Amino acid sequence: MFNLIAISFLQKKYCRLPGIGSLTLVAQPAETDFVNSAIKAPTEEIVFKAENGDATGSFNEFTAISEIMLRQLNDGLPVEISGVGTFTQTGGIISFEPVVLSNMYTPAVHAVRVIRKDAEHQMLVGDKETTNTVMAGLLNDKPAAVQRWWIWALVAALASLTVLFLYLSQNGFNGLGSMAKP
Repeated sequence: MFNLIAISFLQKKYCRLPGIGSLTLVAQPAETDFVNSAIKAPTEEIVFKAENGDATGSFNEFTAISEIMLRQLNDGLPVEISGVGTFTQTGGIISFEPVVLSNMYTPAVHAVRVIRKDAEHQMLVGDKETTNTVMAGLLNDKPAAVQRWWIWALVAALASLTVLFLYLSQNGFNGLGSMAKP
């Protein structure tokens, strides 16, 4: 008898059980798993939302089955719906343990990102969006030649000072004044 709930629920992806709550089949999107180079298939999850208060006056095709389920839950017995899950009641609160839906027919797919060297594509570097050709140009450019002219100027100045110091140490300052006058 409870199998009628499972058949209707799996077809409509929603089932309201008066006095108990509602079951909803929620689809989760596909996920990418970059570490394992795979794309996981979309999954479905059964979500139960308990009804707050008394649902008098709301009837549907499962009203009679819901009343039988409530009597069984009030007696402390679990109610199992094959392929959907198990209802239990503790302390007047109805809880639901869904069946984990198998992904046997939707396995993960192996996916490797293909990047062609000659094709230009967009990429994100930090917080800037750029292309692979711009980044290749930035990474392959050699830094500009360092200006080293000042090293040669410093060597020349030191050589000149050395020659001047040697001359002054041998001849002193007296010889400088006589050379300047004709």
